[in-house]
Amino acid sequence: MKKLIRGITFSYNRNIGWQDRLVRAVIGVGAAAGAVYLCRSNSTYSIVLGILAVSLFATVLSARCIVCYFTGQCTIGKNEKQKLGIKEAA
Repeated sequence: MKKLIRGITFSYNRNIGWQDRLVRAVIGVGAAAGAVYLCRSNSTYSIVLGILAVSLFATVLSARCIVCYFTGQCTIGKNEKQKLGIKEAA
């Protein structure tokens, strides 16, 4: 239960590296552009793409991903961890 509450409140360390953030930003821009393009022709797809874009931008800006947290993945490299002062998990 503690892990669920911690995941929902984003009270855990950063778990997304710069490469992952860059990929998510590019996909988010594409999703936002697709949402704008489909705005008049198909509103359902436009809404879905808009939600996807917002969620991707939120993970990029916060550098935290709840899916990565629950699966135990961290895409931050060793150099970036040293710069941020994040300890290695045992």
